[in-house]
Amino acid sequence: MKKKENLDFYAHKFYSYSGPNFYLDKRAMVFNLFIDEEGQDVEFYKNQVIEKLPHLEENYPSSVVDLFADILSAVFKMDMNLFVGKYAITKDGEEWTIAIEDLDKNLSKDCILFVSDWFIAMNKSDETFDFDKEFENLQEVFNKTIYGGPTIYSLVEGGIKKNIPVHFLYEENQFQWGYGKKQRRGRSTIFHTDGIKDTEFTSYKDMVGDFLEMCGFPTPKGKNCFEEEEILEEAKILGFPVVVKPVAGHKGQGVTTGIESIEEVKKAFNNIKKAEGVAFEGALVQQQIYGYDHRILTVGGKHAATLKRIPAYVIGDGANTIEELIAIENSKEVRLDNARSPLAKIHLDEDMTDFLKLQGLTKDAVPEKDEEIILRRVANISAGGVSINVTDEIHPENIKMVENIARFFHVTTMGIDVLAKDISKPWTDGDFGIIEINAGPGVFMHLAPAEGGTVDIPEKIMNHFFKNGRIPIIAGNNISDDLFNKIENKLKEYKEDLEVGSLRKDGVYFNGSFFTKNKYHDTNSSILLRNPKLDIAIFNHTSDNIYDDGIWHEGLDLAILNKANCGEEILKRDILKNGYLLEITERKLEDNEIIEKTEAEKISIKNIKDKKVLKIISSLQGEIERLKKQVKEIRKQNGNFVNELILSKNGEILSKKIVLEDENIDDLILENIKIYLKEILFKYE
Repeated sequence: MKKKENLDFYAHKFYSYSGPNFYLDKRAMVFNLFIDEEGQDVEFYKNQVIEKLPHLEENYPSSVVDLFADILSAVFKMDMNLFVGKYAITKDGEEWTIAIEDLDKNLSKDCILFVSDWFIAMNKSDETFDFDKEFENLQEVFNKTIYGGPTIYSLVEGGIKKNIPVHFLYEENQFQWGYGKKQRRGRSTIFHTDGIKDTEFTSYKDMVGDFLEMCGFPTPKGKNCFEEEEILEEAKILGFPVVVKPVAGHKGQGVTTGIESIEEVKKAFNNIKKAEGVAFEGALVQQQIYGYDHRILTVGGKHAATLKRIPAYVIGDGANTIEELIAIENSKEVRLDNARSPLAKIHLDEDMTDFLKLQGLTKDAVPEKDEEIILRRVANISAGGVSINVTDEIHPENIKMVENIARFFHVTTMGIDVLAKDISKPWTDGDFGIIEINAGPGVFMHLAPAEGGTVDIPEKIMNHFFKNGRIPIIAGNNISDDLFNKIENKLKEYKEDLEVGSLRKDGVYFNGSFFTKNKYHDTNSSILLRNPKLDIAIFNHTSDNIYDDGIWHEGLDLAILNKANCGEEILKRDILKNGYLLEITERKLEDNEIIEKTEAEKISIKNIKDKKVLKIISSLQGEIERLKKQVKEIRKQNGNFVNELILSKNGEILSKKIVLEDENIDDLILENIKIYLKEILFKYE
């Protein structure tokens, strides 16, 4: 980066928050932006900006800093309409502070510098800056992040759509949906609640085949082989044509179908054995069965979607070669090869060359007009195959069959791959075979098939797991150990074996016992809510905690603020619907408050005739006089300023009182919130 004094734009002081923070109620990248006050006005950039980002024309910003933030938000969406991009702008001396919701901190910094460099180039009329190329480079970087996988991203987005908190756990390299006892952790469609042995078992295609055959389900015969001679002999026994594939492979990688000779078997076996970066666990040779490739998906043991998959193909035009037709097909917007693209690009490789050769073709052949050329043996979506939603076409007997298979496995999602000439006919009619079972199937192809309607599998998974993903959260800025203990003891009156977690000034506690203290406040928050037994969490967040690390958790159900400063006030922002706010603030005592109250007391006493009641009132008058004197003393000492406690819900005041000097603050807070603690505890049950 060049020196600040040589630039119109200068982005620096980058800081990443893993969750809600002072600036935003989301995880965010925060940075400072210097903009030369004597630089160009916002209209100077309009034509160039609208050319690249036409959607900004309708509500074109009125200032350069707003334009910068709007462009940055658009870039963060990666031309895929990603759910990020919410931002906030504040002034910081001669600079601006921008906080923007993000996914990956390294990519975020690259995006910020990209936008900054573009503004600098526009200011200098530098035509060498290639916006499109640089943006494509950023998209490639995104594709390599954990969010670049379409299944992972769609599951994260699925949680957010249902207001389920979602966090990436760096130490575990997986995500957490929900908090405490409501949580699910996982990566892709494999979750911590899935049976590890069941998940492992489905990866061994030979054993799965034996299991299916034992249960009477249709599956091709075959054998896992470790030596070349063994697989050649087995192929002869099975009879051609055969299929050869890795026994522990996935995504159709290394699969060779339609093998008609010993030489082809030998080549397929050796390709699997020599595959780079893959441990050789055997090659499975099976009988070839014919039909269209289908993926039948179950969620929670129930049929959720069925997809028909067709191998990548091109249609001849009588002029272009196969290689040229592939290039034309790949240029279509639908084949973007990213996390939101319904179709992947078609790559010309050795497998395709071999398959074309079997058809008497090469990449240089020119197909006749309207001639369909199948490019691959298998219908992998990741290899350019076409997906068609046929969920409404599958026969009820086939649904019953896959649900019967799913009941044998303790897994959340299961992908059952079958070959069938007609999925609308029952499997018992023949022309139907189960090829393999997957315990961690991809789901985006169901969400965005190339043809047919969408099936929102992420939503089905979230609905299977969650009524909601929350546990009650109480948070404050000045909660003493005594108040922590009082609240916990009160909560335990309502539920036996209650698991309470608290983040106190000296660390993380479970059920009143110290657990640990990490040097990062947000990490302590994540440790607390990572406990899969946790019923309720109580946090103490100081302004230093909030500025330095943020609070990590999204939302809270009760905020306890005792003379909160500007940083701590953000806890009000994060109170959820039907949440409570108890706030102690200092305010000026009006001169007529005591007089009005005293007159009201006199009037009410005059109207009382019951002697017993009057006797009680008489005994209390001494206490009333004492309180009046104390208020007068407060006036003298504090210049007519008093502390006032207000408890509210959804903006409606439930109770209000002046805090007297000799009152115990912790007892006073508990007294005001205790009648609502039971409601809070069972809010999400």
